[in-house]
Amino acid sequence: MTIFYVALGDQGQAGPMIGCGDSIVATETGPVIYASQVEASMSDLLENKDTVHGESGLMNALAGSNLSYVSSSVWGDTVTVELTGDLSSGGICDDPRIIAQLSYTAMVAAGSGEAKILVDGTDITDKLSQK
Repeated sequence: MTIFYVALGDQGQAGPMIGCGDSIVATETGPVIYASQVEASMSDLLENKDTVHGESGLMNALAGSNLSYVSSSVWGDTVTVELTGDLSSGGICDDPRIIAQLSYTAMVAAGSGEAKILVDGTDITDKLSQK
């Protein structure tokens, strides 16, 4: 499975730049048996409550959130993922980190080019802008 974390302040060297000079970086987990690759990848990402991912030094901007996977669907080239729970952001730099971790993980798992992330039925960008 491919899960995405954040390289702080590396100016896009380790992966696509996502804001505040950070990059989003793919990591690989061991083999997993799953019915839905999107569910397995998203659940693995959301269950990790460590602020730093292993010894990689990559940041997990979702560590303070208490989110759970509900469902996903693919329409055309877009995967829509429904989550539920509490979203916690440290502010203006954490917002793009959170969105990128969720979006890139969902897109790779679904094999799609775009992701729409909903938290309790509300687009994640709207949820974060309310903070």
